[in-house]
Amino acid sequence: MRDLIIGVNAIFRASGGTKTILSDEQPTIDFAYASVVSIRDIAKDEVLDQSNIWVKRPGTGQIPAEEFENMLGRKVKKDVSVNTQLRYDDIF
Repeated sequence: MRDLIIGVNAIFRASGGTKTILSDEQPTIDFAYASVVSIRDIAKDEVLDQSNIWVKRPGTGQIPAEEFENMLGRKVKKDVSVNTQLRYDDIF
């Protein structure tokens, strides 16, 4: 049992450190994640809902997919064309 505890502690100490994104990994990460995008033309002052926005790849837009639900019910400040990655300054 003593050897097990020593081994577990050694593994714990060895697994320390931080994970950083390498520059070669960034294009893959951008593609793998999604951004909030218009799925049809949206008129100025129109309310955002699931009929006009969704999440799509690549994740190079300003609003990540995790923020999708927070965008629902908000309005756009200007006309937005279909397949446009939304930006925070596009919405109220």
